[in-house]
Amino acid sequence: MTIRPRLLLPLLSITALTLASCEKENASPSATALLDHRWLLTQVDGTALTPADASHNTSYLEFVDLGHCTVGLGPCNNFSSRFELGGGQQLHITEPITTRATCPAQELENRYLTNLARTARYEISGPELRLYDGAGSAARLVFRQEQK
Repeated sequence: MTIRPRLLLPLLSITALTLASCEKENASPSATALLDHRWLLTQVDGTALTPADASHNTSYLEFVDLGHCTVGLGPCNNFSSRFELGGGQQLHITEPITTRATCPAQELENRYLTNLARTARYEISGPELRLYDGAGSAARLVFRQEQK
């Protein structure tokens, strides 16, 4: 069986249109900057984390587009959750599911994870990510992008 070139053109056009409609959801430049990066926690509720607080140095958050999930590490535990991007810079994160270890920085971790679940919007400025709840104008959590 041979395919005539005249019949191939409509087939290629349909294929191109189908593939063009398979864009990622919410693939705005801001959303793209949010995804697939490791964000290191630098501030919780307006309090900067200091180098003397060695337990926080590895606390991070990652947004993974596939499955719309987050993964991360608090001062004590690994966690995961799901996220949903809305119009503009709206962001909703479900309550994180964590491992169950305790450590001296447990209070800090509790505030970190509670604020994650209260997130209503985000803002990215250069290498900094700020997460806001629905009530205030001050960022509840601040992260910096990890250099690869």
